[in-house]
Amino acid sequence: MIDVKTMRKNCWIIFFGVAFFGFFGPWNLRGFWFFYLAFVCLHLIWTVYITYVCERYVLFLTSYTLPIALVFSYMASSAMHYWISSSFETIWSRGSALWVAPFTLACVVLAVIFFSKSSSFPFEVIGNRVTVKGKLSRHSSYNGGLAGGISTFLGSVLLNVASDYASGLIIVCGCTAISIYILFMGRHVIRGLRTLHNLERAMPTPFTFMQIDEIREARSQWWLGRLFKWIASQHKQPSA
Repeated sequence: MIDVKTMRKNCWIIFFGVAFFGFFGPWNLRGFWFFYLAFVCLHLIWTVYITYVCERYVLFLTSYTLPIALVFSYMASSAMHYWISSSFETIWSRGSALWVAPFTLACVVLAVIFFSKSSSFPFEVIGNRVTVKGKLSRHSSYNGGLAGGISTFLGSVLLNVASDYASGLIIVCGCTAISIYILFMGRHVIRGLRTLHNLERAMPTPFTFMQIDEIREARSQWWLGRLFKWIASQHKQPSA
């Protein structure tokens, strides 16, 4: 799932994907643009951190996987907002809270998966180094590409026909189903991350990447990686 050769590219694809689909939000809600821009800025900072600095496997993989699933439920909620506001204007004031239902449903599914019993452990652990097993890694890459293609299509549909009654309903159901599907397909990873987190709490050092040496080498060749390394060295000098 995490390949040192594609790590940087995939992190930035996730960032731009989340920022792009986050744009299709409830524009007419007061304060939407403020919260959207604030979220994009914070997500940018976090993406830079996990791409060029983070060596904690559990933290990285959680940040890497959850946005892929939750962005679809966000799109579903946004589409539902347009659908309700354009199709049921007379009852909008009484049903305004319904638009968060898809996102809430996805969070409930996530919680059920997280706290349910694990039947498979998808990680290989050697010391404090972790990697995803090869078969699952290839399967996840396929599902990620498929989901990305579907999301691009649904995003274009949402932009053009979100105000249409039938199209709005299709987008709500479709995005919600994709979000739940991704969570279901990633159930073993989610439960595995819970197990790793519980094990990590009793360890002197957190879990890191199986290819941490290669990742450090790659980061040392990226200009942002060199910048952060230089800043860290400058920070340590006064206390030396």
